[in-house]
Amino acid sequence: NRVKYPMVRGRLLRAWREARKSQGPVETWASIVESPQASKDYKSRRGLGGFVRASWE
Repeated sequence: NRVKYPMVRGRLLRAWREARKSQGPVETWASIVESPQASKDYKSRRGLGGFVRASWE
């Protein structure tokens, strides 16, 4: 089965979109993972749902 709409944690997607405005995809991911505040923000919400639809782009 093909996934029509990928599901992503809302807080992670919000952080991704904010950082992506000024950086490339690899730099964006590195900035989220290496930032203690950003990584704690989305990791602390694990297991509580909060998934949102995302596009493939």
